[in-house]
Order: sequence, then C-alpha cells, then structure tokens
Amino acid sequence: MNKKRLIVSILSVLLIGCLTGCNDNSINSGSNGEGIGENSTQYNDDTSNNLESNIKDMADNNVQFISDYSYYNNGAAYTIGSSSDYTKVFLDFDSMERAPLCAVPNCTHNTSSCLSKNIGKFYMPVFYDGYVYYFASNGGAVKETSDGPEFYIDSSLMRASLDSSETETVCEFHDAVPKENGGYVLYNDELFFVADDRGANLDDFGNFDWGNSGGNFFLCSINLDTKEYKNYGSIYEKDKEYEGSEYSRSSNIYGIYNGKMYISHAFVKDQSVSPDSDEYWTFVNFEFDFETKTWVESELPPSRYMNEDCYIYYDYDDKNVKAIYQENEYEFELGFTAMDYLDSRCSEFNGKLFFPSIGIWYDLTDMSEHSMGEYDEYDAVAYYDGSYILVNGAKTVKLSEEELLGL
Repeated sequence: MNKKRLIVSILSVLLIGCLTGCNDNSINSGSNGEGIGENSTQYNDDTSNNLESNIKDMADNNVQFISDYSYYNNGAAYTIGSSSDYTKVFLDFDSMERAPLCAVPNCTHNTSSCLSKNIGKFYMPVFYDGYVYYFASNGGAVKETSDGPEFYIDSSLMRASLDSSETETVCEFHDAVPKENGGYVLYNDELFFVADDRGANLDDFGNFDWGNSGGNFFLCSINLDTKEYKNYGSIYEKDKEYEGSEYSRSSNIYGIYNGKMYISHAFVKDQSVSPDSDEYWTFVNFEFDFETKTWVESELPPSRYMNEDCYIYYDYDDKNVKAIYQENEYEFELGFTAMDYLDSRCSEFNGKLFFPSIGIWYDLTDMSEHSMGEYDEYDAVAYYDGSYILVNGAKTVKLSEEELLGL
C-alpha cells in the first residue's frame, strides 16, 4: 500500500468534516495583528466537494521533513494566532481554503477540547496512515514523595483519527521532553525527533531547577506501526567542558539533504560574550544515516534550511550566505550577520531562493535579484502546480511565475 497516498485521501475527509460540519467559519488570529485580508484564506462551507475532487495524491517518497508549514504535496499544516489563542490549520493549495485540523461536527474550534488546539502551538502534526500524530508532555515537573521532592517527565505521542478526531495514546516515555519548535523526520514508518531531559538539578535549598536549554539532548524515534520508542543517546557531549553550555545548549533537526538527515547542535562557550555577536554560538553539524542509525560530524556547515536539492548556510569566515543548489555553490552578499541569517526564514522552491526578512528573492538560474513587493515578510512554503505559495500568519497568496516576476 502507498501509505503516503492514503494520508492525503483521509486528510480530505478531515477537511470535508471541518468545512461542512463546523458552525464557526472564522478564527481569531490573536494579538499578533494578523487579520483576514484580501489575499487570505477563509472558511467556506461550499468548498467540500471541490476539496474532495481536487486533493492530489502525494509523491511516493519514503522520507519527509516535518516542521512549521509542513508541505504535504497539495497543502500545508501550520499554526495561526498568538501564543494564548492559536489554531492548527491545513491550507489546501488547489482551493486556497484553510480549515482547522478538526473533524468533529459542530465544533466551534474555540475550546481546549478541539483537536486544532490540543496540538501544542510549538508541536507540529504528523500525518500517517489515516491519523494525525502529535506530541504531548508536562515539560518536566516536581512531585513530593516519601523521600522528598522528585523530578519527573511525562511525555507521550498521541494520535487522532482524521475522520472523527477521536484521540488515543500511541506510547509514553519518561526520559525526555520532545523539543518544541523542532523539526521531525518521518522515514518509512519511523518518526525521528530530538528530546531533552531538562537538566534538572537539586539546589542547596532542596528545590529543583530545570529548563529547556541546558540539559542533555537526545535523538529519539517512534515506530508508528509497532509503537516502539527508542532513545539513541546524547547527540553531543564535548561541549560540556565549557561553562557556558551548562546554561545554553540545544540540538535540532533541520532537514534532509542528499538522503541524509542533518542535526545541528549549538552551544555557548562563554556567557560573557554578547548574544548579538557572531561568536556567541558555536555550532556542530551532524549527518545521520538511516540505514546504520548512526550520526557523524558533517563536513558541511550547519544549515537553517535545506531540501533534497538545496543547502543554504552562513559562511562565518566570509560573512556571507551561501547556497549549494544542484551541486553548484552560490554566494549572496546581503550584509547579514549570523543572527540575520538565522532570522531570515530563507527557503528555496523551483530554483527560486527567498529571503522574506529583506523582501528579496533570487533566481538561481541566472542569479538575478527580484523584489517580493507587497509580499515581503511572507514565507515561501511551497511550489505547487506551477505556482508559489506564500504565507504570512493568517494571510496567504498563490502566485504564478509571471506574477512573481511582476512584483
């Protein structure tokens, strides 16, 4: 069975349930000022038949990188709203209609019981074999025992049926918290992710202190068919010789390039260095082999964006952004610091390299520079059926090649 194809077929059922069974056809975008504009998607009860007939089969691909704006061939899942009032939605690229990730008839999508709000703001949904999977965790907590206070972690992988939103627990684990704002990789039936133990310490007064930036970071996986959880061990340990890493260290999966999964580990050597300095963070980049289930330090610099054809990174020596595209290297003199690059939200689709933070895109075939016009600050999230999909919170737009060139 082509499981990827089944994902989208059942996803269409979810969208139909959202668009036909829900009586609240709007979402409050929260306090971030992102409203419903002329280029934004809105809920429309009359689109269900169109969605059902136009949902496309997914490509037969056994590996997929999942992050915010996860691209599922004919649509994208992402989060809109503020940290206190958010909703997980799915945007259909054919109709440009957006629907909450919920299939419960008559749900208002305004309560915590709604699946679109149950999935944490910083955890992304994973679609597989008729279900949407998502992480849940207490983030670490302290309980009183007969021996005194005890730090504990309760984490789990949940799943909900795409046609009913009924939820169940897939597996539980208690050694780590899945990383928020972190990328995942679905390889065949195995979901890879980074998790950390919170680095809990008992102070001199008998109180626990912990956080999400100083503990041990592990590479973990869960087999979505067998429900087996594995912790492959700490990603990197050598940074612990530096005092600064005790307070600031983190690991993240950033994507797939040339069939390898890339994991970047960042740490601070010296807390006295300004966080705005390019010398504040030290990065170690690893590539993971899916066959051997091992990772080695990569010769490539760390990247914030990559896909199978493109690898974008910041050259700390030249102080420039560089991109490897179809085995050719390109250099961009943008005047970026390392932090500018990390905040640039760059992406590449169809040979077009987008830098939303400065409202510019490049055509890699001739290195020509172009403006994003009125759509500066929009993230480029996909190239679909000859068009580019741009998203800015609750606002979206689909541009043809001609329209993109005309900005």
